[in-house]
Amino acid sequence: MDRLVEERIAQNDSTFRNANERIGAAAEAYDATMPIPFICECADPTCVDIVRLDLAEYEEIRQDSHRFFNIPGHEAVAQGAAVVVARRDGYVIVETIGHAAEVVDGLDERKGDERLEQAAREE
Repeated sequence: MDRLVEERIAQNDSTFRNANERIGAAAEAYDATMPIPFICECADPTCVDIVRLDLAEYEEIRQDSHRFFNIPGHEAVAQGAAVVVARRDGYVIVETIGHAAEVVDGLDERKGDERLEQAAREE
């Protein structure tokens, strides 16, 4: 697969994840106990499908910067840059691989926070 295509796919996935980070933070601030409507994190930049997850489910997926959730069938948009690692009721969990995995790792906002904390500890 072309590296530029992998980068575009990784950037699309990360854009949706960044939006979902804000949705999750708002839900947490309001102590939401019901499933939260998150945006499908597939590679299609026009996707607006919703996956309802409770915060614990979202955090479980979010622990690995290479993992995203998709509506079943949307994983095909990744053109092989991601593989399904789990199937759940109403969604699948995909993991980016190859160059796309490297790109999403660098785009992960949480990793940026970890890098800043590590640098502060080293000073």
